[in-house]
Amino acid sequence: MLASLIHVAIAAAVVPSFGHAFVIVGENTSYGEVTRARAPYVAGTLRRRGASLTDYRAFGDSKSLGEYMGMVSGQYTRCEARDGEPAECRQDVPSLFGQLGDRWRAWQGSMPQPCAEADAGPYVAHHNPALYFSGLSDACPRQDLPLDGLRAALASGDVGALNLVVPDNCDNGHDPCGGDGVRHFDAFLRRWVPRIERSPAFARDGVLFVVWDEGGDPPNDPDHVAALVLGPRVRAGARVTARRTHYGLERTLAQGLGVAPLGHARRAKPILGIWR
Repeated sequence: MLASLIHVAIAAAVVPSFGHAFVIVGENTSYGEVTRARAPYVAGTLRRRGASLTDYRAFGDSKSLGEYMGMVSGQYTRCEARDGEPAECRQDVPSLFGQLGDRWRAWQGSMPQPCAEADAGPYVAHHNPALYFSGLSDACPRQDLPLDGLRAALASGDVGALNLVVPDNCDNGHDPCGGDGVRHFDAFLRRWVPRIERSPAFARDGVLFVVWDEGGDPPNDPDHVAALVLGPRVRAGARVTARRTHYGLERTLAQGLGVAPLGHARRAKPILGIWR
């Protein structure tokens, strides 16, 4: 019994290897807005089945692009490109994408074609960080893909070791789109989380992170956001009360995928205490 408890404690304190990691990003929703009334799937089902981070922090500067780039590079930028002009904010810094070579995919809601630099309806380019790193021009058209292709990719196994899933501005909580944005993202997760969990890529050693890029406008908390982790190696119902950030997410992804943490993530604390 004692040996078993020691083994569990050691496992929880180490980031395990991820065969396939998925990161789904919502928009502009503070921690307190994710309630059972507005987000029943997240606040009920996912929090019960996965691990919750109760003091997860975005950068809180109302610049979506910087939040997304921080998640995958450990570098925050305050630049906000004009529509269709990502070159204005392109960064010559390393990223998880570059480290993983051909082993990453980004799946963008309502993107009209791979690696689209111009906004199109509810697709906005500044929620697509792959456009903003120098050195990805060859990989981007092959690996930065419309979300519509993810269902077939999950069935065939043609997914990345890292998969960044970004809903469009109607599904991610950014815009009301005739209803409540928080409910729209909750419905998106209700559709897509089971599809990911049923896929062969996820079943054995997959992990799914659900995070929000930033909180809501004042008086809502602009940097305190919800974050959840699900997967076969995650302890259901676990809670992390220590503060973690997008940099901590980058470090966790890097360690789980077998590459070095980048930028400020090198000094950030990874997500621990939730692993089997």
